[in-house]
Amino acid sequence: MPEYSFLPLLSRAPWAPGLAAAADQHAAAVRDILEASGLPVTRATLRDYLDGFLEALEEAGWQLGPRLDWHAQRVLAVQRLIDRA
Repeated sequence: MPEYSFLPLLSRAPWAPGLAAAADQHAAAVRDILEASGLPVTRATLRDYLDGFLEALEEAGWQLGPRLDWHAQRVLAVQRLIDRA
């Protein structure tokens, strides 16, 4: 996976109850996407998904802001899934 300057910042984000709930919803959505595509939910498929998601963010010019938006929440959720896989 390429290096993205915002990943270390996201990995240190505090896990407030609202963020944990949002991350759980994102995690469920990502699992559903992979399973609907016929892919198992493994570290490898999660990393592939995250890499593609980050590439799309980069191409769109997305930047991490002062608040964790939908995109940042999705990245955190997938990183959490990878850590737990």
